[in-house]
Amino acid sequence: MRKWYKWQVLLLCSLLLTGCWDVNEPERMYYVFGVGVDFVDEEYKIYVQLIDFTNVAKTEQPNPEAIQSEIGTGKGETLDEAIFDLYHTLDMRVFWGHLSFVMLSESALEDGRTNTIVNLFNRYRETRYQIWMYGTKDNLQEVMLATPVLNKSISLSKLAEPFNSFKQESLLVPVNFRQFIISLNEPNYSIPIPYIKISENWVSEKSKQKTIEFEGVAVTGTSGLKAIFKTDEIDGLPFMKEETKRGELTYDIDGAPVTVVVENIKVDVKPKLENEKFKFDVTIKLNAIASDFHSEITKKQVRETVKKEVEKRVMETYQTALEKDIDLYNLSNYAYKKYVKQWKKLHEDGQVPLDEHSISSIDVYIEKLSAARKEFTKTIKEE
Repeated sequence: MRKWYKWQVLLLCSLLLTGCWDVNEPERMYYVFGVGVDFVDEEYKIYVQLIDFTNVAKTEQPNPEAIQSEIGTGKGETLDEAIFDLYHTLDMRVFWGHLSFVMLSESALEDGRTNTIVNLFNRYRETRYQIWMYGTKDNLQEVMLATPVLNKSISLSKLAEPFNSFKQESLLVPVNFRQFIISLNEPNYSIPIPYIKISENWVSEKSKQKTIEFEGVAVTGTSGLKAIFKTDEIDGLPFMKEETKRGELTYDIDGAPVTVVVENIKVDVKPKLENEKFKFDVTIKLNAIASDFHSEITKKQVRETVKKEVEKRVMETYQTALEKDIDLYNLSNYAYKKYVKQWKKLHEDGQVPLDEHSISSIDVYIEKLSAARKEFTKTIKEE
């Protein structure tokens, strides 16, 4: 009898302990989707984008009358103080586990503040390493309120899901927290963060549509912002990134414009020492599709002109960055990994001396060449 009494007490206690007492109900929380950080008058100003998941839970096409997101602001001498200033205006707990991107103003990118910002979000247990990073000179609030074309869910925007469009056109390689942190551990590594702006290239029957457009890269490092380049200044950069999935080349053959789609880029950079100076041999392999041309051309012409155009763009981009004393291709890092003893002897603040002759050769190989669905002849021949 006494033994049965003990079991009754134990069962009663277990009933009292059931339930998750410290769990927050989903409908009683706000969900942060994006963050913008500015630095004005020696203060951090933070823009926090809250997203309403009830609009995107069951469909990719939300109710056009519903508000997809709202932006709140806070400011403080430190970023943490700015976040707590934002908390003063909120009615419910904020959940940071769905944070998808962090956007930085030009002033927030300077003087090593990027490291401070990344460290803060990285320390918080709810956030992940797969948070995308962007820079902009436009108003942060306006950029974060831009919605995708055709009123698609804001959770599928270019900022939150950059690889949706990247596979079709690999203009700039997206950068997340994980890649940024790894790169900072390399000596004087240059990190090109996508630089964005507001575009009004799309129009609906109601009004112009504000969308996001890539306009270049903000090159950062351990010391902060190094320089900002427009896309037309760095059109050789995609050919030096194996992450590049697809891009285009437009140039002239015999005075007529030709567009070639390039895919599956492979890059190999081999450093070598000559008279106590580092030289670099670059090998680029790719597939090419001649997709738009208005006169009969040969495969030989396409191969030769693609090689020359890629070599030209890679070298022009290198020289443009060199004028600002930036190792955009991270050639110093290749030297560091293969010749660490010599690198230690020659480097200055993590970068080996580079000049216009440091890239000694660029070899471009077209592994596969085609003309899409047709041969290299006119679709409609003249009489």
